[in-house]
Amino acid sequence: MEQKVYDEAYEKDLWEYFDAEMPEKMYDAHFHISRAYAAAEGYAGREWEQYEEFMAKYIPRPIAGGMIMAQPSGKCSEEDLISENAFNMQLAMEHDLAAGLIITPRTTREKVLNYLDNYPCIKALKPYLTFSVTGKLFESDIFDFAPEWMWQIADERAFPVVLHLSHYQNMLNEPKNIEQLRYISTTYPNAKIVLAHCAMGHHCRKLKLGLEKIKDLKNIWFDCSGSVEALSIYYCIKMFGVDRMMYGDDYNHGANVGRICSFGSNFIGFHTGYVNEDVVPPDYRYQPLNNAQEGLLALLQACELLELSAEDKEKIFYSNAMKLYGGCTNE
Repeated sequence: MEQKVYDEAYEKDLWEYFDAEMPEKMYDAHFHISRAYAAAEGYAGREWEQYEEFMAKYIPRPIAGGMIMAQPSGKCSEEDLISENAFNMQLAMEHDLAAGLIITPRTTREKVLNYLDNYPCIKALKPYLTFSVTGKLFESDIFDFAPEWMWQIADERAFPVVLHLSHYQNMLNEPKNIEQLRYISTTYPNAKIVLAHCAMGHHCRKLKLGLEKIKDLKNIWFDCSGSVEALSIYYCIKMFGVDRMMYGDDYNHGANVGRICSFGSNFIGFHTGYVNEDVVPPDYRYQPLNNAQEGLLALLQACELLELSAEDKEKIFYSNAMKLYGGCTNE
C-alpha cells in the first residue's frame, strides 16, 4: 500500500486560515497529559515539552491558560489514580493552569474535600465513564460514574463538573441522560455542568434533539474539545449563546485521534484504536488531519455560520474558560 503523506499545501493554507481567524489569546479548556503516552512517543520525563511541541506545530497560538486533567484508564488502581492526579496538579502549579480532579465512584466525599481544601489549583471535578460501576463503558447512566455525593460537593462549592456522556447510541438525546441532567441541574443549581465534546455531539441531528430538551437549564456549559462537526458546535452556541462555549483541543486525544463524525444513525471515527477501526480507504493518498486540527477548523466554521464578532470569538477562545476555571494562582 502506498505510504500516506501530509498534504503540505493544504495544511499551510489551513494554518493561515487559523492564524487569520483566531483571537490573540487562547485558553485550552480541555486537555490531558499522560506519562504513558509520552513514554510511548519517546518523551518520558518531557511530557510538557511534548504538549508544547504539538501545539506549536498545529495551532498558531500558544496557550494563555488551560484546564489540565489526567488521563487514566478505567483499569487503573486507586494508587495509580492518585499518582496521575498528583502529576497533573504539579504541572498545573508549574504553569499556572487550572487542574481537573479525576474522581471515581470509589473516591469518597471526604477524600475529594481534602483535595479541594489542600490543592487550590483544582478548579473542576472530572468523573470518567471508564470508571462506571456497571462496567459498561458506552452504555452507562450518569450516576453510574458520577455519584450523587459528587454533585452535592459541586453544588456546595459552586464547582464545575466536566462530564463525558455515555449511552453512545443516542448520546445527549438518550432519555436517561436527559432525565438525569435535568435532575442534577434543578437539584444542584450551583453546580456548573460542563458537557464535554459538545455533549458528545458527534451525531449532529441527535445532538440537536437533545439540546432542545435541556435548553432551559441555566447551569450548562460546553467545551468543543474533540468535536469536529461544525454543525454540532453551531447548535450548542445557537441554543445556549457564546457565553457557554469554550475552546479545547482534547490533547492527547487531539494528537492521535482523527475525525469523528455523523454516520447513519450513529457516528464513526477515521482512526485506529478509539471507537472504530481505521476506515480510511487504502487508495487515499494523504495522512488524515489530527483531531485538534479538525476541531479548530469546525469551531471556526461554526463561528462563520453564526457570523460571530471578534468579541464573541474572544469569549469562546479565552474569556469564558478563564471565568469558569481561571488558573492555579487565582481564586
